Amino acid sequence: MNDPHVEELIYHIETGGELNFQEPPPVEDEMGAFTMTLDDGVATFSIKEHHPTEESARQAVEGYLRAWELDVALQYDSSELRFVFDRSKIVDRDPPPPPPPGTLQTVQLEGIASSGAVCSATLVVHRRQYPQPPRDFVADTDAKTMWEQYERYKQGRDRLLPMAYSCLARLEHRARNHFGRGNKRMKTASMYRVDDDVLAKLGELTNTLGDEVEARKLTPQSQLRLPTAQETKWMEAVLRLLIRRAGQYAADPQKEWPQLTMADLPELA
Repeated sequence: MNDPHVEELIYHIETGGELNFQEPPPVEDEMGAFTMTLDDGVATFSIKEHHPTEESARQAVEGYLRAWELDVALQYDSSELRFVFDRSKIVDRDPPPPPPPGTLQTVQLEGIASSGAVCSATLVVHRRQYPQPPRDFVADTDAKTMWEQYERYKQGRDRLLPMAYSCLARLEHRARNHFGRGNKRMKTASMYRVDDDVLAKLGELTNTLGDEVEARKLTPQSQLRLPTAQETKWMEAVLRLLIRRAGQYAADPQKEWPQLTMADLPELA
């Protein structure tokens, strides 16, 4: 091709056991770089910008898809939605002129690139609408990393207390140069619009709970007991809120996000 241009990218969705669909209406969306239609399990992206390669076009689209996947994962407490790339449509914006009449032509056929097969599994469906793509939320490095740590814990591949502390410490590290007075935790509360009491309680639980196997660390303040069911539920809820807030902050650091407080969380005994 003299001037290749990616016109479309096609993805299909794959879902987990908690999120299946029964004849949902299409979802349409428009961004600066593309328009998107999700219909019958297939997401079609019409590319508005010029991208000469499939790889370039996918970079423009897949940050949007990762945010959508993570937004749904936080809603369902599990990775339930995944967009899988199928193929692209590439055209030549400067095709060669047609040959003179009577000239023997050699026609070259180009296959459509594909890196995945369309999912053909039959699912037990029960959802009647697709989840909407999120606004003011991106799957940045912090949000993605924290979610991966949280999901490993949910799958039994990590311990709750070290994982929860690691997520808290990540946000504190990001906030270390945030304007304002106070220690790193106060700066974190200010930067991410989280009430001091929430972060203080999360820090307390991760520092003092746990037996000799599950504890993050052992100190004179260690209670040498596992978290109660209520404490576990509370910490999980906090982490999901913090992951979402990390993605919201990355999308718009200047926005006055609603303050996250104890009222947004399950009660602790």
